Amino acid sequence: MNKVRTASGGDPFNVDFQDLNGEVQPVATASDSDKNLMKKLTCLFLFLVFAVSNFGQTMPAGADSAIWQKALKIHKKAIIVDGHNDIPSPMFDDDFDLGTNSVGKYHKDGDPFHTDLNRFKASGITGEFFSIYVAARYATEGGSARRALDLIDVTYREVEKYPAQLTLCTTSEQIKRAKKRGQLCVLMGIEGGHAIEDSLYALRDFYRLGVRYMTLTHNNTNNWADACCSPAKHGGLSEFGKEVVREMNRIGMLVDLSHVSDETMNDVLDIATAPVIYSHSSARKFSDHKRNAPDDILKRVAENKGVVMVTFVTSFLDQRHLNESRARDERLKDEIAAIREKHKADAGARAAAMRELYAANPIYFPSYTVIVDHIDHIKNLIGIDYIGIGSDYDGVPGLPEPMQGAEDLALVTYEMLRRGYTEAEILKVLGLNFMRVFAAAEKVAKGRISGDGSLKKIK
Repeated sequence: MNKVRTASGGDPFNVDFQDLNGEVQPVATASDSDKNLMKKLTCLFLFLVFAVSNFGQTMPAGADSAIWQKALKIHKKAIIVDGHNDIPSPMFDDDFDLGTNSVGKYHKDGDPFHTDLNRFKASGITGEFFSIYVAARYATEGGSARRALDLIDVTYREVEKYPAQLTLCTTSEQIKRAKKRGQLCVLMGIEGGHAIEDSLYALRDFYRLGVRYMTLTHNNTNNWADACCSPAKHGGLSEFGKEVVREMNRIGMLVDLSHVSDETMNDVLDIATAPVIYSHSSARKFSDHKRNAPDDILKRVAENKGVVMVTFVTSFLDQRHLNESRARDERLKDEIAAIREKHKADAGARAAAMRELYAANPIYFPSYTVIVDHIDHIKNLIGIDYIGIGSDYDGVPGLPEPMQGAEDLALVTYEMLRRGYTEAEILKVLGLNFMRVFAAAEKVAKGRISGDGSLKKIK
């Protein structure tokens, strides 16, 4: 499939002649006015060529071209908010610059890049949550808060470096203004509640720095909340964990239930005074992974007026893929162990060897259409008003086929439209449902950030 793009992969409506393969070369005897006319005509030609491809996206094989063009128009119109992107980690760990073309490149940990400035622009995304991801090892080794601060600083650094393209946002109104200006609104969410190091004081300071959601746990149970994927200690939330949730509601920081246990989900929903989010989770009906939300809790999310931001993580989307992935890792465990031992001092070589091993042992990958299967299910179960998008770009080893990165986001819009979703429904899923939740959390927030803050501590 061919993609119609500018040479830089950017917006075809903002053609930069420096991005083309050489400048327009008029004949040597042409006057200055002739040169200017030639440039104007060339620009007009490029505009007409690229106008049929608003976002530089690929039309799916066998797609209805009329539906595709309508989908692109809706996509361009929408306020699109993506709930989760792990790009700050390679920005810090790999010194990755968002102005660098990331297509076909890999992080040092082996995952492919999905985003850069051009790919963001091609995606049509208005608001992108940069994940301040604090790995579980920091909870035991120490340095959780420092890791979070490092990722926050590198996020600010990129926003300050590219002020024409990026703007830091902390409110729903700022997202709307960014849409009007054609900028990408960078938001921040902490992934892993151990980042606050059991301190409500630190929680409030992270809010001041611009963090607007916190995933209560990562896959690891912490000192006050049980996680999805490690042994439980608290039966959900501890008493201090409940105080964390209350304080987040009070200051206007969204509570994110991705990664927590079912018991923690229910405990949060019992006490939350503001809508909750799942920044990057899907429906457990299609993949029995504990990272997904079960139907009984989805119904409670609707009662809470929250939003489930459907993720693109293939193992959360499709049971067959999850089963084959687990079976492959079990079958290849000796080879995997040997690679880790051989390349324990070289992350890049280790990642390359793992890619080669997996390429020689392929498994089933689902189509992007399964994303909309999850959207369908949640819509049928609790309604269209509680669904969003949470890609997990730059945090996963692969995306549903044929997606390569953020530039392919319009495939989801196309598939919703193809299945009969109305424009109003599509706009809700792409961003308006999240905007409602964000605004509601802002309204619930009250009082001074620290002056009225809880003084409770873990004893």
